[in-house]
Amino acid sequence: MKRSRFLWFLVLGSLLASCLSTSSDGAGSPSGADSDGDSKREAEELASKLKVAELKLEGARIELDSFQASHEVRVKHARAELQLAEAELAQFREVDRPARLAETELDLRSARDRAQEAAEELEQIEIMYEGQDLDDRTAEFVVSRGRRNAERAAQRIQIQEMLARGQADRELPREQSRLELAVSRAAAALADLELEGRVDAYQKRASVLEAEAEVARIRHDLKEAAEEAKP
Repeated sequence: MKRSRFLWFLVLGSLLASCLSTSSDGAGSPSGADSDGDSKREAEELASKLKVAELKLEGARIELDSFQASHEVRVKHARAELQLAEAELAQFREVDRPARLAETELDLRSARDRAQEAAEELEQIEIMYEGQDLDDRTAEFVVSRGRRNAERAAQRIQIQEMLARGQADRELPREQSRLELAVSRAAAALADLELEGRVDAYQKRASVLEAEAEVARIRHDLKEAAEEAKP
């Protein structure tokens, strides 16, 4: 009796499990209409994603083109600044520095000539008044004036010689150093700009490639979804 009851409950459990399995399978599997609706929604979502991806791709391409055009202008200006700095340095080395040194030397020679003339004039005055019987005040005035002129001319020579040494040893080398530094800075700025341009261009090209790959992927998915939706 117990054995028959056990067999009965076992058969009943098997039947219930079979019914539940059949009911579950029927509820989980979509009908034809539901499947078609899902495919349509999937296609619409992919089409929307494709539009967004295509817009992103177009934006990435525009950004790359804009960057390249702007970068070319910046590089052109940087090269012009470098050329200008190099021209100014060459002008200083070949023309300005030699001309200023020559002018300073000429002014110094003129000052020496004037000092020499003043000294000779003083000597002649002293000789002239030694052999003449003139008023002492007049002689003293003329001789004193000649002596003052000679002394001032000699002092001017000392000042101009000092200025000439300062120009040759400090002023002109300092000015040349500033021009050389300007050339160095312009060259460094151009090199940095070119390197920055290459790096940015690589990044923007990578963005374009990524956008192109995304568009291609979505188009492929959309094509597969359209083929699956065919009857």
